[in-house]
Amino acid sequence: MTESKPRVLLIGWDAADWRFVDPLIDRGLMPTLASLRERGAWGKIATLQPMLSPMLWTSIATGKAARHHGICGFTEPLPDGSGIRPVSSVSRRCQAVWNILTQKQLRSHVVGWYASHPAEPINGTMVSNQFELPVGPAEQPWPVPPGAVHPADLSDVLAPLRVHPGEMDANAVLPLIPNAARDQQREGHRLGKAQSLLAQTVSIHTVATHLMMQDDWDFMAVYYEGIDRFAHEFMEFHPPRMDHVSDEDFENYQHVMTGVYRFHDMMLETLLKLAGEGTTVILMSDHGYLDDASRPNPDHAGPVDWHRPLGMVCVAGPSIKRGTRLFGPTLLDVTPTILRLFDLPVGADMPGRAWVEAMEDPTEPGRILSWESPSEDDGRHPADVQEDPESARAALQQLIDLGYVDPPGEDVAQTVADTRAHNDLTLARSMLSMGDTAEALEVLESLPTGFRNDAGIRAAIAQARLLCGDLEGCKAELDALADEPNSQGQRYLLLGAMSLRQGEDRRALEHYETARTHAPDNPALLSRLAGLQLRLGRPEKAAALYRQAIERAPEDATSWDGLAEAHLRLGENKQALDAALEAVGLAFGLARAHLRLSKALLAVGDTERAAEAVEACLIRSHGFVEAHEHAVAVYETLGDTDRANEHRRLADKARVARSSGS
Repeated sequence: MTESKPRVLLIGWDAADWRFVDPLIDRGLMPTLASLRERGAWGKIATLQPMLSPMLWTSIATGKAARHHGICGFTEPLPDGSGIRPVSSVSRRCQAVWNILTQKQLRSHVVGWYASHPAEPINGTMVSNQFELPVGPAEQPWPVPPGAVHPADLSDVLAPLRVHPGEMDANAVLPLIPNAARDQQREGHRLGKAQSLLAQTVSIHTVATHLMMQDDWDFMAVYYEGIDRFAHEFMEFHPPRMDHVSDEDFENYQHVMTGVYRFHDMMLETLLKLAGEGTTVILMSDHGYLDDASRPNPDHAGPVDWHRPLGMVCVAGPSIKRGTRLFGPTLLDVTPTILRLFDLPVGADMPGRAWVEAMEDPTEPGRILSWESPSEDDGRHPADVQEDPESARAALQQLIDLGYVDPPGEDVAQTVADTRAHNDLTLARSMLSMGDTAEALEVLESLPTGFRNDAGIRAAIAQARLLCGDLEGCKAELDALADEPNSQGQRYLLLGAMSLRQGEDRRALEHYETARTHAPDNPALLSRLAGLQLRLGRPEKAAALYRQAIERAPEDATSWDGLAEAHLRLGENKQALDAALEAVGLAFGLARAHLRLSKALLAVGDTERAAEAVEACLIRSHGFVEAHEHAVAVYETLGDTDRANEHRRLADKARVARSSGS
């Protein structure tokens, strides 16, 4: 009997969050997702910074960060500098997973993916994220935007599957807004938004299911933006009632988000039936979304302020173990995991990992240097491809209507310059989050003067200078912020970090305490202050501060890791183990968290698992002197003298390398 070839279905639910989903599953309101999770692996997936959808979904599809794929905003300058357009697939600088699969003669269908217009000529079908955008009233002609579908002759087949918002009457949204008819008479703006978003979601789903039924495929990727878009319009009305929400609005719209999630569960049921039991399904989001008392007031917060750094992921299929918990998955792991499912090697230029711990065969994927070598058979656009200007204008207007971008000003050159600067700022922030500090500083320093002098950007430059060891330059930037009243918390936080670099612990403590008077609830500051208390030999104070930080940011792995260390120093080994497990679960790639876990395991007498944890640490950080020294203690406890001596040798070698700066 021959083994069937693998098939993979990737489903993107923008902003979906286990914190919202779990209560619905408990109430039996999302049975399809509950069943999928029960028969597979699942976890909280870490986003990337900054949390902008075009950048995030491109990283998901490529396995690479923004500096490598080049998608850094919702809009970008036109190639000739004559204006701006929605960010384009032509601007992506590396291959997406569907290009890699095209090289291997595997057939893909991709529907609605962010930054996918114009559709690429892959082996299979691509329907871009501009396909379903309405350009006028329902009674007017609705042509498919040029370049929205590949192959182009499918446009006539797929066009009738779209649903126009004008076809959605008040009855269509009754499951979301029970008083829809009354709301239409009282205030139709929100009802119109719901109709428009529902139409877009249905259009994407109808096209995806049509392709699944009518054409063979190896890989299917479909992106649903609905949860995120509905949340930006209606999450403020979700229970519990926020102070600024009237009783009437709360009554009218409190059920919308629950209804949206339930609708996605129904669509998921259809996708799974069409995919069949032999398909591996990856359901995921790019980030989470605030839904409780931590929600910001919409009058004082932008769209990104509602995002949470942990989204959701669930994987199930014939090669996936049931009931497995994924620890520390990130968006950059998705493409390596898909490649592993197809038994293809992962590029060494992809920083993520395949989730082999969830697979029946946990063999790590093979490695190649890169998939980026030129190929005529990868389904990418030729260099001279042109985008239709009219469809670009329509798509840009929708981004303006959504509030993602400001309307272009009359000064076209200024609009182009501002767009380029905003994208460069996103790129720099992404670089900082990935540890590419010198490169980030170079980008930040090149920003136009108007951006460069912004207090928030100046603070980012100060941070980058500090991380690069330029203490004098950092101080100069912080001095320039002395008269910025809203920047003092960040200023004193960085002054404290600079004092630490100079070995002035007491001075650092003074700066951190001053910062706390300006930002008493800042979890990053509380975590830094806790770390300093540890350094000063005050583990009790440190533990209390770490707990305060965790109370405000319960999914910050750094604070859990620090709390584990504080408990270890206090001899509270069981509490240390619990905290270390939380840290590893939140950030599997954090080497020191695995070291802390190993120390806690050794302290409670679980030496075998302590050895596994310290080896996991050293996989992520080969030259970690403290980890090698701890490994010596672990293997001596196990009676494995050879392994202990090997780590003693490696510790010495790492110590020499560190002292020589190599």
